[in-house]
Amino acid sequence: MGHKTLFALVSLAMLIITWASLAKIASPVPIRVQGSDKIGHFIAYFGLTLIWFLFFFFSEKQNRNFRQSILISSIICILYGGLMEILQALITNYRSSDWYDMIANTSGTVFVVIICSLFKNKLIAFRKISN
Repeated sequence: MGHKTLFALVSLAMLIITWASLAKIASPVPIRVQGSDKIGHFIAYFGLTLIWFLFFFFSEKQNRNFRQSILISSIICILYGGLMEILQALITNYRSSDWYDMIANTSGTVFVVIICSLFKNKLIAFRKISN
């Protein structure tokens, strides 16, 4: 994928997560399963971290190595998840900050690190043939 496409994906993911984190969302059917939102947090930050990793690792303009790509994308997503939790407490009166949400966000990020590390050689080989 090209730099612009990857940047568009990163931007779109960030906008969606920002909206989902700060908007007042009314569910048409109330979900009463305790902790069910943590799955959503895990999936959102798994996806966000993966997209950031792809941006840094596969973008021809970024040209970062595997370690740099995984490290930078992880730091961005963990800090961003923390920022969203802080903003929920500071600028909304209908959302609340939750440390368990932060743990779920970070878990999604860590899972990407584990999976990408397991497939590191395949990702590096794929980047070589795609260039």
